Amino acid sequence: MIRSTLLALAAPVALAARLFSPGKAEASNRFAVVGIENTTQNTINLQHKWGDGEWKTDVLKPGQKKWFWYTYAHANDNKSPRFHVRFDSDLHPGKLFTINYDLKKYAAPAHDWEDAHKYVFKYDGNKSYIELYEK
Repeated sequence: MIRSTLLALAAPVALAARLFSPGKAEASNRFAVVGIENTTQNTINLQHKWGDGEWKTDVLKPGQKKWFWYTYAHANDNKSPRFHVRFDSDLHPGKLFTINYDLKKYAAPAHDWEDAHKYVFKYDGNKSYIELYEK
């Protein structure tokens, strides 16, 4: 009799514990993060900006990764300006073929490579042109 009473009480106690126990805490999103990797054998010059800000120049050496982030005004705001990037797709000296993109970014609790929406520079067809691909 005691055993059956204990079993009858066990299910409601377990249910109450699940309902009233704190859930798993998740970190707040504080950044918009985008990452770019250079998988070519060429050094790539690129420019980038957030929204209507000023263009900034950056250099990606072969095999290098860089990531960029925007800090939200409030935790979990998950709103950021567009991230613009432009680069010369033509690797021939003196020739210019500029490509512009607005890149997607991830909302993340940290501004690390692991948290970034990733893109990769690869050769486009042959080693005369480069293109930026979503990873």
